[in-house]
Amino acid sequence: MGRITVVALGLAVAGCGGRTEIAFQGEVYRARAAQADAREAFTVSVRPVEAGLEGAVLAGAHEGKRYCIENFGSSRIVWDIGPETDPAALPLEGSTLTLQGTCEPW
Repeated sequence: MGRITVVALGLAVAGCGGRTEIAFQGEVYRARAAQADAREAFTVSVRPVEAGLEGAVLAGAHEGKRYCIENFGSSRIVWDIGPETDPAALPLEGSTLTLQGTCEPW
């Protein structure tokens, strides 16, 4: 049964058209990274935040690393708004959390 779940999750992720669904702290979050002004700069939108803010932040950090690895071959990020940001200062709009960072290429 464990293999079926993994395969089903893999198919769900594959069918998202560029969006990633991943579980953090037992909850599935939808995260999507998009280029900002410069190619190195990006934003990550994560939802649903009501599933848990800490898990949403972890999912966003994961998606940011994926973006940087795919585009620059490095997971190094300078976060403007990211995992180290005070939770009370994180920008929330409805059920969406938005993180911002810049990839540090090798």
